[in-house]
Amino acid sequence: MDGHTVFTHMSGASMLDAIFPLTSSPEDAQPYDLIILDLLLPGTMTGADVFLAVRKEYESWQLPIVVITAVSGPTLEQFRRILPDDVPLLRKPFSPRSLRQLINHLAEG
Repeated sequence: MDGHTVFTHMSGASMLDAIFPLTSSPEDAQPYDLIILDLLLPGTMTGADVFLAVRKEYESWQLPIVVITAVSGPTLEQFRRILPDDVPLLRKPFSPRSLRQLINHLAEG
């Protein structure tokens, strides 16, 4: 984990609840330093839905998001139309080294 604290969420709703807790004031909220987000999530929200909800509150320089996905072809093109061009996207399968390099690059930022 390279010294990072990692939290996992099984759904987009769970992730948004952690990023935007209802019981905290904005001053108490501790947003993540980075989000690694899969486009296909269990439940009713897609990764694109979560991405857009986070971007309503945080700019990319405030809270970077790395998108990962196993989708390809037309489905990937649909998501690419929704997401800004500058969003880092890793296609599965990817090596842990690729992800670590991208995280380090974003941290230097």
